[in-house]
Amino acid sequence: MTPQELIRLHPFFSDLSRGDVETLLGRTTLKRIAAGRVLFSKDAPGDGLYGVLSGRIAFTMDSTEGKKLTLNALGPGEFFGEIALLDGKGRSAAAIARETSQLLFIPREAFLAFARERPDTLLHIVGVVCSHLRRSTEYIADTAFLVLQRRLAKTLVGLLDGGREVRVSHAELASMLGVSRERVSRQLAEWKERRILDQRRGRLMVRDAGALERLVSGHG
Repeated sequence: MTPQELIRLHPFFSDLSRGDVETLLGRTTLKRIAAGRVLFSKDAPGDGLYGVLSGRIAFTMDSTEGKKLTLNALGPGEFFGEIALLDGKGRSAAAIARETSQLLFIPREAFLAFARERPDTLLHIVGVVCSHLRRSTEYIADTAFLVLQRRLAKTLVGLLDGGREVRVSHAELASMLGVSRERVSRQLAEWKERRILDQRRGRLMVRDAGALERLVSGHG
């Protein structure tokens, strides 16, 4: 994946002209981070936006009891750091490389200078942010009201994003849902018996996406 292809995937920049994309890319840098290294810690200065060209980045938080919660894990074609890009405040979670990764970095000051010259781009970004807030509200409601089976199915459907394979571990799924790894493993084992999915090391191969979608809707 090239930086040009990557930047087109982010909703913030989907409406940019080819010339504007090249102008923005001229203000970016490439960063390489080895597997297991911390890219930034929680509350670190919000200095810009990252896009994943290759590898995998996970986001974690520590509870007051010392437990580590995995919020999400992102791979090629995905971005993180939008909140820090816009408000410049501390990072809301720590970022750790699960694999050796190459990242595209857009510094906050360079982005702000670019956006000030393009009011239509700013209006477009406001719309994207509002859409994200609506999804966050839906997630909170799901956590409160949906049983684990439906929550897990909904998480997998979201991670699939039209594909058939999800690169995620049982522990990562458990952290995303705020439940034990054992509960997630039991549910995945049940779905394997029902031929809804197959399990491989660090990956899930979905055989029947329709079954997961029916579970999400409450008809599974």
